[in-house]
Amino acid sequence: MIKKILKFGGSSVGTPKMISETSKIVIAASKKDGVAVVVSAFQGITDQLLKSAKLAVSGSEKYKAELEIIKNRHLEAVDKLVKNKKRKREAVEYVENLVGELNGVLEKISGKREVSPKESDLVASFGERLSAFIVSVHISDAFSKKSYFADAREFVLTDDNFINAAVDFHATDRLIKNYFKNKRGIPVITGFLGSTQKGETTTLGRGGSDYSAAIVGAALGVKIVEIWTDVDGILSADPKLVKNAKVLDEVSYEEAVEMAYFGAKVIHPLTMLPAVKKNIPIVIKNTFNPAAKGTLILKNPYDEGPAVKGITSIDDVSLVIVGGLSLIGIPGSAARIFDATRRAKANVILISQASSEHTVCLAIKTGELKQALDSLKKEFSKEIKAGSVNLSFISDQAIIAVVGDRMRGTPGISGKLFKALGDNKINITAIAQGGSERNISLTVESKDKARALNLIHDQYVFNGIKNIFLVGTGNIGGTLLKQIKELGSGSLRICGIINDKKMLMSETGIDLSKWQKLLEKSEDMDLAKWLEAAKKINLANKVFVDCTASEFIAKKYIELAEAGFNIATPNKKFNVLGMKEYKKLREVLSANSVKFMYETNVGAGLPVISTIRDLIASGDKITKIEGIFSGTLSYIFNNYGVGGSFATVVKTAKELGYTEPDPREDLNGQDVGRKLLILAREIGLEIEFKDVKIQSLVPTALHRGVAEEFLGKLEKYDNYFAKLLVKAEKTGRVLRYVAKLERGRASAKLEMASRDNPLASTKGADNIFAFYTKRYKERPLVVQGPGAGAEVTAGGVLADILKI
Repeated sequence: MIKKILKFGGSSVGTPKMISETSKIVIAASKKDGVAVVVSAFQGITDQLLKSAKLAVSGSEKYKAELEIIKNRHLEAVDKLVKNKKRKREAVEYVENLVGELNGVLEKISGKREVSPKESDLVASFGERLSAFIVSVHISDAFSKKSYFADAREFVLTDDNFINAAVDFHATDRLIKNYFKNKRGIPVITGFLGSTQKGETTTLGRGGSDYSAAIVGAALGVKIVEIWTDVDGILSADPKLVKNAKVLDEVSYEEAVEMAYFGAKVIHPLTMLPAVKKNIPIVIKNTFNPAAKGTLILKNPYDEGPAVKGITSIDDVSLVIVGGLSLIGIPGSAARIFDATRRAKANVILISQASSEHTVCLAIKTGELKQALDSLKKEFSKEIKAGSVNLSFISDQAIIAVVGDRMRGTPGISGKLFKALGDNKINITAIAQGGSERNISLTVESKDKARALNLIHDQYVFNGIKNIFLVGTGNIGGTLLKQIKELGSGSLRICGIINDKKMLMSETGIDLSKWQKLLEKSEDMDLAKWLEAAKKINLANKVFVDCTASEFIAKKYIELAEAGFNIATPNKKFNVLGMKEYKKLREVLSANSVKFMYETNVGAGLPVISTIRDLIASGDKITKIEGIFSGTLSYIFNNYGVGGSFATVVKTAKELGYTEPDPREDLNGQDVGRKLLILAREIGLEIEFKDVKIQSLVPTALHRGVAEEFLGKLEKYDNYFAKLLVKAEKTGRVLRYVAKLERGRASAKLEMASRDNPLASTKGADNIFAFYTKRYKERPLVVQGPGAGAEVTAGGVLADILKI
C-alpha cells in the first residue's frame, strides 16, 4: 500500500548521475513504506519541446534538429542507466517510438499561424512521458525492484482549460484509487499531466508536478508527500538576495501559500490544496543533500521561533493610483476599478485604499500596465474629462511580503518593520495587510529591494542581530572578539575585520573560532576598499567598531554615520577634534538615526559617560568633576613613597604593562587632558583641547630623545619628586595627578590631596571620578575601579555594542 509520495523535478532529474542518486533515495524510502514517485521532465526538456513547436509553426525545419537533440539526450540516459540488454532494448524502442509520435504531432502543426493551447499541452507532455518511463526502467534494472510507468493522463481528469487545467477531484480520486488498487511495485508517475473527458492531454500549469504529487497523495490518503528539489527546504528569504537566509524547520499550509504567492519558488500554492483538504504533511527536501532535515509543511507547526517566518518579493511591479473626489463615498467605485483591470486581463497583486476612499492604489505587473491604464481611462473617461478623477502610475517597484502565522495578535510587528526601513532611508510607496494578519505587504523602489529584504530579514528572522565591522585586532580588538565568541548569544555577527596588514569580509558572518587563520589568508589591507565593501553589504544594524588609536580612522566616523553605521569605540581621537567636527557628527547621527557609543573613551569599563548622562537627564546639574583619569599615573602615585625612587616606580609600571611603550606619553598628561575635554563637552562646555591646562611631569630636558634612554635620565630628576613627596607627607596629604573641571575651566596637574578626599583612597591602577552636583554637594557621587586593561576596555566596548 502506498503511504508516501516522492516527487522529483528540475536538477533532480537533470543528468543520468542525478537520476541514479534520485533512485537511491526512492529505494531507501521504499524499505520503510510503500512509495510512489512523481517526476517532471528532464531539466530543460519542456522548454526545448515548446521551442520545437514554435519552430514547427514558423515553418522552420530546425525543429527536427531540436527533436534529434531531445532523442539523443534520452537515449544517452538509457545507455548509462540501464544495463540489462532486454530492458535497454525496450527502453530504446520506447524512446524512439515516442519521439516518432512527437515528430508526427509537430508535422501536423507545421506551417500553422500559431500553436494552440491544446497542441502546446500535447507537445509538452512528451517530456514527462519520456522521463517517467526511463526512471522506472532504471529502478527495476539497477535495484532489482519492481517498478512500473504510470501515465497520469489515465487517472487525473481535468477540464479543457489547456495549459492551466482545473482538476475534477471527485472523479480523479476515484480513478486514482482504482488505478493503483491491485498494482504492485513502485509506480513512477508523470507529473504535470492530466486529460479531459475526451482523452485530450492537458497540463496543470506552473508547479504542475508538485501539484500532481499532492493530488495522488490526497486520493490515496498517504501519510506524507515529499517534494525533492535542489535546496535544503523552504528558506526564510531568497538566498541570492539575502545571504543569511536560513532553512525553516516547519511552516503552516497558510504560511507556505503566502510565501509561494509572493515569490518563494520552492513550492506552488496549488500544491497545498489537496494536502490541506486531507491534512497531509508536505516536506521539502534536497536531492543533493538527502541528510538535511528539510522543511515540513503542516496544519499546526510548533509555536517556537520568530513571529515572522519568511520575507519574499515580487519584481517588475508598477503602482496604478486612481484618485479623485468622485470616488469619495460613491458605491461601486472600487467595483468599476476592478472590472476595468479584469477586462484588461491585468492581475491585481496588491490593493491599498485610504479610509476616505479618495484614492485606490493597485499593484500590477509592469507588463500589464499599459492595458490596465487604457481600460481604466475608458472606464472613467467622463470623470477624467471633468477633472474629478485622475490616473497616475509609478513604475520600477517591487513588492515585499512579510509572512508568519505568529504575527497575528503580536504587537509591534508593523512598528519594527517601518522603523527598520525608515531608519535606513527606504521609502514605502504602498502598504497592505491581509485580514488574517499573517502577511504585511509593501512596495518599495526596485533599487531598494535587496537592501530592504536584508534589513527586514535581520530585524525579524535574526531578531535584530547586530552586524559588526571591526577595525584593529590588537589587545583590545582581539580581546573583544574573544569575549563575543564566549558570549555566544547569537545577537552579534562579525561581518568584517581589518588590521594594519590584512582584511576580511563576510556577509554571512566570520567564524570566531578561527578568525586569526582566516584573516592571515585573506586580502592585503586596503581600508578604502574594505569600508566601501562594508557600506555595500545590505544588512541592518551595522556597527563600526574602532579598536585603534588612529585619528585618521576617527575622521571617517562622519562618513560612516552618513552611510547608516552605528559606531562603538574606545578611540578617543574623534571626541577631541575641533568643535566643528564634534557637532557635525552629532547632527549626522541624529539625521540617520544611528548611535555613537564611546563609554570606554574615559574610564575603560567604568560607567562614566553614562553616569553624567543619567544625572543630566534626571534634572541634576553638575558643578564640578574631579578625579584620577589615568590608570598609569594612579599606579605610580599610589606606589611612590612606599619604596624606591620616582624613576624606579615608573620603570616598574612599565614592566607591568601599565604604561605606553614610551612612558612619556602617560607622564605628559595629554591622555588625561583628552579625557577631561570629552567630559567637559559631555556636560555642554564648548571648549577646545588648547583650552585644557595640562601639567606635564616630563622634565623639559627629556622631551626629546629615544624612549629607551628616558628612564635612565629620569633618575636625575628624582630629587624634584622627592621634595614634593616630603612636603605632602608633612601636611598629611598624598600626591595625586588630578583632573578637574569646575566653573567652565579644565585642568590636569599634580596636587596634594587631603587623606579624607575620595581621590586619596585609590589603590593599584584604579581610576576615580568624583561628581559634585546640586544633589551631591557635600559628598560627591564617586565612580571608582580599574580604568585600563584590555579585558575591562573590551568589556566596555561590548556593553556599548549591546546597547545599540
